[in-house]
Amino acid sequence: MFLLFRSAFLIFGFFLVLLGCSTVPTADNPPVGTTAGPAPPLPQTVTITAAGDFLMHMPVVQAAKTRDGAYDFKPIFSEVEHLLGGSDLTIVNLETRLAGKSFGFSGYPVFNTPEALAFDMKEIGVDVVLTANNHCLDQGWPGVVNTLNNLEAAGLSPLGTHRSAEEAGEVFITEVKDIKIGILNYTESTNGIPLPKGKEFAVNLIEREKIYEDIEKLKDRHAEIIIACLHFGTEYQRYPNQFQRKLVEDLFKRGVDIVFGDHVHVIQPMELQNVVTEEGEKQCFVAYSLGNFISNQSWRYSNCGLIANVEIEKAPAGEIKIKNVDYVPVWVDTYVQNGHRKYRVLPVQKAMEDFQANTNPLLTKEDYRILQQVWQDTTALISGACPVIAPKNVPGGSKI
Repeated sequence: MFLLFRSAFLIFGFFLVLLGCSTVPTADNPPVGTTAGPAPPLPQTVTITAAGDFLMHMPVVQAAKTRDGAYDFKPIFSEVEHLLGGSDLTIVNLETRLAGKSFGFSGYPVFNTPEALAFDMKEIGVDVVLTANNHCLDQGWPGVVNTLNNLEAAGLSPLGTHRSAEEAGEVFITEVKDIKIGILNYTESTNGIPLPKGKEFAVNLIEREKIYEDIEKLKDRHAEIIIACLHFGTEYQRYPNQFQRKLVEDLFKRGVDIVFGDHVHVIQPMELQNVVTEEGEKQCFVAYSLGNFISNQSWRYSNCGLIANVEIEKAPAGEIKIKNVDYVPVWVDTYVQNGHRKYRVLPVQKAMEDFQANTNPLLTKEDYRILQQVWQDTTALISGACPVIAPKNVPGGSKI
């Protein structure tokens, strides 16, 4: 009897050991050597991407025309779509109007492009479209209104031109991953075309008092990052002029954190600047010109542009800073397909690698020479102005 009782006790103890070994750790029963409690919150990061001018010359538009008379611009951007769509927020400059077919499609000097471009921009990952530039009045007041209507119909957020005084009095703010981002857009010129009579609100011009007021409006709405997109500078000059530099300096002191520039159709330097404001010291970023993203300007310095990436970090306590900046040089390749001239935007580094690996049969030896030239011109310009900013996916990378 004693032996039976002892055996039963041993078997019961054995099962207790098994049950103990198979216990799943929980918050109430943590693994040995750990302490219960939630993991500390992690910083939140947002990547903001900006590309240069969508300068829609008629040869580019005609290359997008399909056999049925429609327009498909997506193949032009297929090689860089992942660079735009992979970001949290993507901003580009629309250097044309989308006034409608009845106005006639045209290129330089008075632009009008099929509205299909808006829907294709949305599909390749664009979020915000800048409309205040020197061609924003190319189709008059109807061109302003129709362009905004077509962009919004495609699901895009246009900035810089307005259909009413009420719209002109508003500022744009969006929340991305719990970070409130305000974006402003202004142009230095309308190519001498006067503002529509009685509708002087139609275009945001670079007027300091207006910009200062808009910055304060964004602050009142608790914008945590403020971006100013400026259409300014001297065309085809590879360095910013004194007006550009002084304006950027003033806006940084007023509360702007990031400036994306366009208009001059060539790349200008990027800079990281330590700025002292009433709120304290902060680091700001400017790209004076992102160059051409797509155009028919095939000569040196104008046949290329930048995709700039700015990574913003928000700490759990609320502090926000620029964590990283990098860029991707892009080049516009032209080629002939079925007897028709075609265009495509290529990331320069990958295109050079593809040529060397013989995986892109459309690239020629002359293309490769130009790609090398674009890479050298671009990286030398940017590293010369700000050595800590490096191209994306280059060993070592940016060192902010």
